[in-house]
Amino acid sequence: MSKDDAERYVNGVKTEVAVARIRERVASLLVDLAGRGLASTTLSERVPDADLFVTRPVLADDELAPENMMVVSLDGLSVPGTPGDDGVLPDDVELYAAVLKDAGAVALVHLEAGHAAAWAARGAAIPCLTAQAAREFGGAVPVIAGPDVSAPAVIDSLREADAPAILVAGLGALCVAASAREAVRLAQVLEGVARTASLASEAEPLGADLIADLSGRARARRSTITDGRR
Repeated sequence: MSKDDAERYVNGVKTEVAVARIRERVASLLVDLAGRGLASTTLSERVPDADLFVTRPVLADDELAPENMMVVSLDGLSVPGTPGDDGVLPDDVELYAAVLKDAGAVALVHLEAGHAAAWAARGAAIPCLTAQAAREFGGAVPVIAGPDVSAPAVIDSLREADAPAILVAGLGALCVAASAREAVRLAQVLEGVARTASLASEAEPLGADLIADLSGRARARRSTITDGRR
């Protein structure tokens, strides 16, 4: 076996191992979300060092097993010969693929039901009413036109807001992060923030200076933690 063949073999094995782990993680996190009332949620996670990601197909929450998760190319196509390749891809899989490819994110959560999705259905941004909302999202969670939306529009909005979540009118909420667990955590926080905003509809949003202070301190604290782990 040549050196190049050996490297391809090793890389192939590493990818298979990574895909298996991601299948387990995606299925497990989706089951947890369903148990918390966030049913019909889609989670996608990129495979390291490969132009692939693992995502949930169209299936019921009680069928969320690792072997049913689908391996998809960054062109939005199911990878033939992999477990679950006969499943039905999500309607928005091409959007997931493009965002994961171009936004620098490792994972993406799409909430299609619940309080955050309700704000998106109204075409309304979620106002920043609490310290948690300021710390996590840096202000109001913006909404862009939908449901037919391009990946560049989503990516531009995420970058413009400098936040990990946006709403797409008629489509739902999207959260991106550097890991699947963080994307799921953000989705749970977003759902809570959206519920609070619905219940406190008469409350005034936090002031811009206070939001900037809370957000800035939260980012500095996270940066310190990240630097300490290196």
